[in-house]
Amino acid sequence: MGKTDIIKSLLVLFFLFLMSTPCAAEGGRYKTDRPWEIDSVFVACLIKSHVDNKAVFSVVARGSRIHKEFSINTSYSLLRRSARFTAFDAAVRLYRINDPCVDRLRPIIRILELTPWRKHEHLEALHFEQGLMSLVPQNADTGGLDKAFAFIDNYCRSGQVVRNALMPDAFAFLA
Repeated sequence: MGKTDIIKSLLVLFFLFLMSTPCAAEGGRYKTDRPWEIDSVFVACLIKSHVDNKAVFSVVARGSRIHKEFSINTSYSLLRRSARFTAFDAAVRLYRINDPCVDRLRPIIRILELTPWRKHEHLEALHFEQGLMSLVPQNADTGGLDKAFAFIDNYCRSGQVVRNALMPDAFAFLA
């Protein structure tokens, strides 16, 4: 085998590697089941900031047909929750994202998604969930996540949950 054959083989392998790596088309239309869940919002934010800044996000009725490549947190999606990992973890791994914000968000999403019965023990996670979900559109089918994305970005920059007027008090029921 000559030098040119080796180079050709390496180029073919490199091309196959590139073809097998997940990549989103610019301006992809990502969808998830209705209603928005916190894990799906985290994945959407990750896609918007690291993978496809022109992405459009929609919610559809459960059971609707969604192309696997653009599906977020559905039973057949590559970006779905499992017993050990969140959809956010799957997206970080799949898109090979290494970012300090991811390190800040990971403990929160793991508490909220993998051990929700313990979130009252982690007030930061509880307040984060309340603040974020109060900004997620309940009736819009497409878009409307800009305020939620800004909330996540603000947390990543400041390292703390900034309470807003829409956030209910976690312990108001005690009064």
